[in-house]
Amino acid sequence: MASRFEVGNRFYALLAIALFVIGVTLTAARTVKQYQTPGPFDPSRQGMCDFHNGIYFPTRAVLEGISPYGADYAAANPVARQIPFFLPSVLVLHTPFVLLPLHTAEVLFFAFSVAVVLAIGIIVSSSVVSSSPRPGSTQADWTRHPIRWDLTFAVAAALVFSRGGHITLFDGYFTFELILATYLAIHWGDRRPWMSAIMLAIVASKPTYILPLGFLMLARGNVRAIIIGAILSVVSAGVPFAWLAYREGDGDVGRGIEILRDDVETTQEIHRAQDDESPVFSWTRVDVLAVAAKWAGKDPKEATHLIVMAVILIPSMVILNRRRRQGLDDGLVGVTGGLILLTMLVSLYHQSYDTMLMVGPLAAILVKSPPTWAMIPTIWRIGLAGLWAVPLFNYVSTRMILGRLDPGVTAVRVLTSVNGVCLAIGLAILVILVAQSKGSQTVS
Repeated sequence: MASRFEVGNRFYALLAIALFVIGVTLTAARTVKQYQTPGPFDPSRQGMCDFHNGIYFPTRAVLEGISPYGADYAAANPVARQIPFFLPSVLVLHTPFVLLPLHTAEVLFFAFSVAVVLAIGIIVSSSVVSSSPRPGSTQADWTRHPIRWDLTFAVAAALVFSRGGHITLFDGYFTFELILATYLAIHWGDRRPWMSAIMLAIVASKPTYILPLGFLMLARGNVRAIIIGAILSVVSAGVPFAWLAYREGDGDVGRGIEILRDDVETTQEIHRAQDDESPVFSWTRVDVLAVAAKWAGKDPKEATHLIVMAVILIPSMVILNRRRRQGLDDGLVGVTGGLILLTMLVSLYHQSYDTMLMVGPLAAILVKSPPTWAMIPTIWRIGLAGLWAVPLFNYVSTRMILGRLDPGVTAVRVLTSVNGVCLAIGLAILVILVAQSKGSQTVS
């Protein structure tokens, strides 16, 4: 039986491996040097701060039956504040780390995150070489080409050196897990709906991921995966919520639910008041509404977020549904996947680290595989690649750089809007190119 792996281009493989190792080593060194002791947030020492505030201590609280969304939890634990509203199911997934001493858990989680980066590289590598879908098929006819180490480590190195990848490793957040789960949910959407559903249940832990992704996958025709995923999400989140309600209400679940509801409302208000969360002041938001709010100087209401999301989703959903009926689905890293991932980022609240979602389509468009990318005129393909790469590697729109430059209010608005503008323009171009194609795999 042939090996599932091959080196590919030996020189590029060695170069990619070297860059990946260097990137991981430098990030690990910075994490140790700027390690943040659990407690109040210190922007000058952020090493593993998200692991403490977003994984370790809130997961321990859930296991003990304490609401990690509540003020009592924040006062009793060495954390900056209570967690924002993401489902407790994602915290339960990290239980093995909580059973370990803190420093041991930190080291193992860093290693685990590196492994997830490699897993993302593998799924992109195995997806990037595919044949066109057969007539009447709703899914690409993926070839069984071996996974190439040069492509795998090139993607992994790009992630580690990207702004989002570096900060995710450095701060110790679970974004890599969300990226991988999103990729696998799309990859398995039609052929392995149960596996896709499990991934969707993980993605559902963050509402800003699952809302646009769910609608887009429905338009793509992944109905079974969405239905099963919804059931799994309700169960996986409902059980820990019921546990928290029981403990918070001292055995009275109804009272506990009221306490949790108040906690969630309070914590959302606290997080919306933070500069990095507010669309007006954030230097990390990349969704189109955040860009508009920044220049308007007004915080949009929750309903506005949903309305804007719907408006942006509709063209992509129409295109995905049309391609489904025509049997044109080139998978995760093709036009189909690129449209889904890009629409997710532009349509609803997302931070700069979420732009790692574009690393798969970016790798595919650069090597012109699947063939749909090769059918796009070179000038447009280069333009799309450039627009998608900017948010991935834009180190200017960061707290550290902006603080040192102090460029003035207007310049700050421009610099912090670049990522969102590039993504929005990239989406508009892709939608127009695909909408103009007439029932064939060619995009002209």
